[in-house]
Amino acid sequence: MQQPRRTSVWCSRDFRLLTAGQTVTQLGTEVTAIAFPLTAVLLLNATPMQLGILVAVQNGAFLLIGLPAGVWLDRRRRRPVLIGTDIVRALTLGAVVAVATAGRLTFAVLIAAAAVMSLMRVVFEIGYQTYLPSIVRSEDLIQGNATVETVRACGQIIGPGLGGWLVQLVGAANALLADAASFLLSAGCLWRVRTGEQAPAPPERRGMLREAREGIAFVRADPVLRRVAATGAVSNLLFTAASALTVVFLVDAVGLSAGAVGMIFSAGSAAALTAAALATRLARWVGSARIIWLSAALTSPFNLLIPFTYADWRIALFVLGITVSGGGQLVYSITQLSYRQAVVPPAILGRVNATVRFLVMGALPVGGLLGGGLGALIGVRATLLVIGLGLALAPLLLIFSPLRGVREVSELPPG
Repeated sequence: MQQPRRTSVWCSRDFRLLTAGQTVTQLGTEVTAIAFPLTAVLLLNATPMQLGILVAVQNGAFLLIGLPAGVWLDRRRRRPVLIGTDIVRALTLGAVVAVATAGRLTFAVLIAAAAVMSLMRVVFEIGYQTYLPSIVRSEDLIQGNATVETVRACGQIIGPGLGGWLVQLVGAANALLADAASFLLSAGCLWRVRTGEQAPAPPERRGMLREAREGIAFVRADPVLRRVAATGAVSNLLFTAASALTVVFLVDAVGLSAGAVGMIFSAGSAAALTAAALATRLARWVGSARIIWLSAALTSPFNLLIPFTYADWRIALFVLGITVSGGGQLVYSITQLSYRQAVVPPAILGRVNATVRFLVMGALPVGGLLGGGLGALIGVRATLLVIGLGLALAPLLLIFSPLRGVREVSELPPG
């Protein structure tokens, strides 16, 4: 019997609209990532401590509202929320430009704007992960999530250079208008989506804390989700610890120039783009369940190559380490998110996504402190070796999970 032809997720008009909005938003976000600190430096003469505070505010909202945001999103339709966050972010950036044009920009205003952007980012990211299954079939989730990560990788390659050029051409504050326009375009794309989204049943209001605990309990009870969340938290902790040291390692210990360091990290971004593009094919070839643990187990040990980098042919060890391990981590991220979206009931998906994001993103600031502390205590090269060992062992949590006994996610018993 002839097998039915598999249709591409790109056949969906609404998915194309959603992806178009994500493309312009991601590019604008990368512009803002460089324009915000440049605004602080060029217009406000910000000190290193002030820049540190700015970065902390830009990334701290997951720890503050990650869990409550999941509860809040499970109580309502997600598309209007996504549109609202885009509009709020566009207005916030527009206000910064207006205040700067009037000559009244202060560091407090910039911090307030960064806080609003950070809060809206948390709501949007959790809401987007929860909304995607409404317009993409379960069997197409890996392709859908891979598309999002491809967009993200493209933005990371193009955005910083574009942001720097815009700052030089129109000024630091005015460059933020590019991001404001991208959020308005994203809102317009979301507004044109026509796939119906089922309204959540009116919940019995049991209190924000109790409902948030239901998401935590679901993750703890599911043997796969529990290990996925733990692996993600440990990996993010160690990746961030390594990231805090890699620049100083390449410049001081290896002796590379700033230009060479930039080229090496661009290679890492290009590898991420390739991995995102291949994730769907790998999942079909290996299996949607098997790829989750294999992508991490086979690539994480390449982090052990990084501390053996020197200023000769062994620079290739660093490039190989960050490209293979980074690519594998991205495939793992795409496939485990697709698993989560496929198996978690819609009524609680927002809280489960929020729980996982809280654990994984909450590890970032701790990882930075860990890397800096260990680097000062035992040296940068030794610290990178310890981190490499930890990353190589982290996938053991997945290897000894129900994922190892099946090929496809559909073969797993209910959690």
